[in-house]
Amino acid sequence: MDASGNEEQPTMDPSENEEQPSSGFEDVKVHVPRHGSFSVSDIEAMTFNTVDEAESFYAAYSVAVGFGIRKSDKGESNGLIRRREWVCNKEGTRKATKSLEQGESSRYARRETRTLCRAKLSIGYSEATKVYVVKAFIPQHNHMLGTSNQILFICTNRHVGEESLALTNMMTRVSIRPCQAYEYMVKQSGGYRRVGFTVKDLYNKIDQQRRTAPFESDSEGALSYMNALAAKDPHFFC
Repeated sequence: MDASGNEEQPTMDPSENEEQPSSGFEDVKVHVPRHGSFSVSDIEAMTFNTVDEAESFYAAYSVAVGFGIRKSDKGESNGLIRRREWVCNKEGTRKATKSLEQGESSRYARRETRTLCRAKLSIGYSEATKVYVVKAFIPQHNHMLGTSNQILFICTNRHVGEESLALTNMMTRVSIRPCQAYEYMVKQSGGYRRVGFTVKDLYNKIDQQRRTAPFESDSEGALSYMNALAAKDPHFFC
């Protein structure tokens, strides 16, 4: 029991998902990194100052539990988002392609990954309090959740940070290939799970940069890298 006399709720570690059925976490508190431990009732009572704050929380929650998220319903008026919803990445079903509608088969057809999962977080803007409140939260999943070794490789949980991209740009200018830069980051971070993205994600990010960003000189690349580190670490000075 805690100081107030209430019985403390057990805390679930992400690694326990390996043997857990996907029935939700109504009776336990889920530890969400950088946010704390939450039960279902705790999340239902939460408020957020911005939509981005809510999305950041649900993304961190999804990593802790073992699933990916997708943006869903959105309502906006007068430039203000009135409602926003995020769902499990296995929500719904895949849209039928023309070949499937015609009954054609393909040797490269992807297997169905969506399972009509109903897990979601929905928020709405409160005019009275000027914050976003939780309108609906469904924690139950109808599929197995990712294990601690799989969570960070779910597509929506992978992200190439600005500091990683700037470092890769610097290394490619001295004839170091992106795949070699990626292996360097893996060794520096202590393993593939700690990098936060795959080598394919890095190549995709570089390709996106080449199509959208203007040419950057060596000095600009070095400054971009240091600025990205400074934004990530408040104690870093450049």
